[in-house]
Amino acid sequence: MKNTAWQRCLAVCLVCVAAYPTSVVGAAEKPADASDYQERVQVGFNGVYRTGSWTPLVVLLPAPAATADPSAAAEVLHVWVEDPDGQYLRSPPVAAIAAPDGTRAAHFCVRFGRPTARVMVEHAAAEVRLSNHAKAASEPVSRAGLRTHSLAQPIDSTQTVLLVLGDLPSAERAVRLLSDDTYARPRVVSITSNARALEVPSLWGCSPRDFDGVDAMVVCGQSAAVLDAAVIASIDGWVQRGGQLVFAAGASALPIQQSGSSLSRWLPGKIERMLPLRRLAAIEAYARASRPLEKNALAGFEVPVLENASAISGTVEAFAGKSSVDLPLVVRRAYGFGTLTWIGIDIDHGAFRSWPGTDTLLCELLGGRSNTNLAGRAGEHRSALDLAGQLRTAIDHFPSVQAVPFEIIAGLAVLYIVCLYPLDWWLVSRGARRPWLAWLSLPLLVCITSGLAWSTALRWKGAAWQSSSAGVMDVDVASRLARGVSYAGVWSPVNAVMNVSARPTAAAPLSGSVDTVVSWYGAAGRGIGGTDAVLPHPSLAAADYTYSSSLHTLAGIAIAASSSRLFEAEWFATVADTPVESHLSCNAQGTLSGSLTSRLPFPLEQCLLVHAGWMYDVGPLDPGSRYEPTNGRGPRSLAGALTRRLANKDRDVAVRWEASSCDTDRILEIAGFYAAAGGSAYTTLTAGRLGRIDLSPLLEMNRVVLVGRGPIGTAWVTESDEKTDFAAAMRLPATGGSAAVLPAVLPTRDPTTVWRIVIPLDKQSATVSTE
Repeated sequence: MKNTAWQRCLAVCLVCVAAYPTSVVGAAEKPADASDYQERVQVGFNGVYRTGSWTPLVVLLPAPAATADPSAAAEVLHVWVEDPDGQYLRSPPVAAIAAPDGTRAAHFCVRFGRPTARVMVEHAAAEVRLSNHAKAASEPVSRAGLRTHSLAQPIDSTQTVLLVLGDLPSAERAVRLLSDDTYARPRVVSITSNARALEVPSLWGCSPRDFDGVDAMVVCGQSAAVLDAAVIASIDGWVQRGGQLVFAAGASALPIQQSGSSLSRWLPGKIERMLPLRRLAAIEAYARASRPLEKNALAGFEVPVLENASAISGTVEAFAGKSSVDLPLVVRRAYGFGTLTWIGIDIDHGAFRSWPGTDTLLCELLGGRSNTNLAGRAGEHRSALDLAGQLRTAIDHFPSVQAVPFEIIAGLAVLYIVCLYPLDWWLVSRGARRPWLAWLSLPLLVCITSGLAWSTALRWKGAAWQSSSAGVMDVDVASRLARGVSYAGVWSPVNAVMNVSARPTAAAPLSGSVDTVVSWYGAAGRGIGGTDAVLPHPSLAAADYTYSSSLHTLAGIAIAASSSRLFEAEWFATVADTPVESHLSCNAQGTLSGSLTSRLPFPLEQCLLVHAGWMYDVGPLDPGSRYEPTNGRGPRSLAGALTRRLANKDRDVAVRWEASSCDTDRILEIAGFYAAAGGSAYTTLTAGRLGRIDLSPLLEMNRVVLVGRGPIGTAWVTESDEKTDFAAAMRLPATGGSAAVLPAVLPTRDPTTVWRIVIPLDKQSATVSTE
């Protein structure tokens, strides 16, 4: 009986202890209950979203009651998501917008750092509105009382996504052709014309950043006709920022042009008329179809005829007739930093829906197996390092912060052991013969050895803030779009809380507004600290933080002593003046001719001119100076220059890529022309998120890229909150030191950065693909 009673008491105690953490979590995070508050959360595209990428998230609120306070209709909300360290990050405030049916929607753009599939919704108090958020962001944030919503499980950050706007059954079959040896293939997300999401832009696609989790997109002309203007503008901006779009518009092309819709910008030129097409041999050869299309399927089939096909700026990959100017059917062209492929056939209608050749046709339109953005990342090992992860490791390396050599650590350990036994024992037992001295000698030895260890750590770690950064600066001459991509790391010698923001420098004058975003820099995959890891990366300063009134500033970031934080920033703007004046063209031999004049207010050093598979050595390019490719020594192989290929007897040997290298310039050089360097066949690594800055596809589309080193394009601005009571709020021990002063602008190891200027060739040099 006694044993039974004792066992019952132990069981009750265990149940109480196990239930205690659950009650605490429940008090801080309140699960969403429809009976309590009717709010819904929609994320991604048809519920599909990817960790590590910017994702659209919409909070839908019910219509306010007729007797409700008028201020309730203009409710301001925040959402909270986790970063790879398991810390919650609060979004900027967003006001709920009323829909025609009376409901309200608040649109957010967030990054999920962990696959926990949950988000918290915060309703801002009446006194904390949009105008007062800047002041509120400087105070410690709390998740107490927030509602938690469970979402669909996200896909891995290494999974590629193909977004299809329209009813295209061949998309699922086409991605099988893009799979690699591991049988991994892109995830297809289809939004048909019957979906309400196409007509309601508040549900998705309100900004180009919402499509960050999409690697390629296929838009069918019939479905595009019902797209809202805001969604079209967002997709257009996404393509110009580096996206890949396939636009299928045949019979639907002429109505799109006549409607004056912004979709007409996706057409390669002005349409003159529609023409019946009686033979489809050009498309069958382009698609490498194993079976031709039935002849009776072409009854009533019409394709658009361009008014001036000779003025097309791009590559005509398929055409009907004797030359490319007769009847272009497939045109691939550069569109900002991205690519836009137009096919003059509605592949989502008629016999093309069941034709097996549509599978290979769509595969070719997406770039085929050589497309590293789709086929490469799909086969990536979930825990393997990619090129973005290698750059992250390099950014986390600080020149003045080094590991203590093993010899010193072993020497201190041996010294401590020797002092404990032979020295202390001899002093107490043999020397003075006074046992009570052990009460003094032992603490004294511990203090001395601890002081030696502390001083050794300060000697190798340093007592000052450390920083490292790297990035690129891109300018597209045709659209005058500027893009700055930068990565930064901060190492702190003390426990502190800081604010981080990024802004463009005054190197190149900008016009209009600047779209800037700052976020954490995480690794992809399921490794330690990866965005797909089951457990979060352990942090010494686990505390929530927040955005300011927009995505350009992170506030309240806790950082522990002798640890680092990594960030990434990206901004887009329009340059005020054209950076270069170009009269370059491509001759019959495939080499460049003409001239190039710099209009930049600063000189560019170590300049190179890249076109197709060739590289021209330009040298320094001062403001107003002119370069003519025909006056140099001629081009050399681009792949050979990127891979540092050397002649060895009767063959060329490329220098092996070092995955452990911390040379940020070298990593960004390969990432900037990843496909041209051979992709994963050379580096054995996939590009990861650095695939966004790969300009290799533009080199085959009548574009020349001028590469050189110029002034820094992105400045990192930091602010330390050590004077406030943040350390106590975050439960961090106070650490002193006069050297612990965070610089307002993070210094860089190199005062220059890589500038890349995308230059269009003259229209008379338009090329025709013979493949």
